[in-house]
Amino acid sequence: MPITKQQLIDQATALFRMKGYAATSIGEIVQACGITKGSLYHHFASKEALGLAALEQLEAYFDEHIFSQIHASQPAAGLAAFNLAVEEFFWQHPDGCLLASLSLETSAASGPFQQAISHFFNKWQGCYYQAFIAAHPADKAKILSIDALAIVQGCILMYRINGNIEPLQRQLQALLRHCD
Repeated sequence: MPITKQQLIDQATALFRMKGYAATSIGEIVQACGITKGSLYHHFASKEALGLAALEQLEAYFDEHIFSQIHASQPAAGLAAFNLAVEEFFWQHPDGCLLASLSLETSAASGPFQQAISHFFNKWQGCYYQAFIAAHPADKAKILSIDALAIVQGCILMYRINGNIEPLQRQLQALLRHCD
């Protein structure tokens, strides 16, 4: 039975999360999917193209299920829903943030992943900014949003390292104070 493009992206994403992008070979991806390299190359010209498709899929998920929460209601309620969606996502994906991992592995300062990774994190920071701007001047809201993203990503990294999600939960709760 042929594998769909979506199944290929899903399997590659799981391997990239588990092993890292650089450590995941095309051979491992095709073996996990039960296909030949030719079948993979029918859908994607390269591992890089598959990696970018995984990033696009993750961003689409965040757009629909997480980033959209900020627009759902008032700033504090929207941020609370956003924070809950972030926590639930990483509870379900204890291997951490695929984009953060890729940014470290692929030298986000240049190359094909840089634009996608930068765009994703700018959106995430923009969600915090949108929540904070109602209670703070623009320059303060910007600083708070930059710090919030850095702190939350640090908590996600530590959750991956030690399996303890409580610091992420505490930080997400602490962010709500900035909406008052």
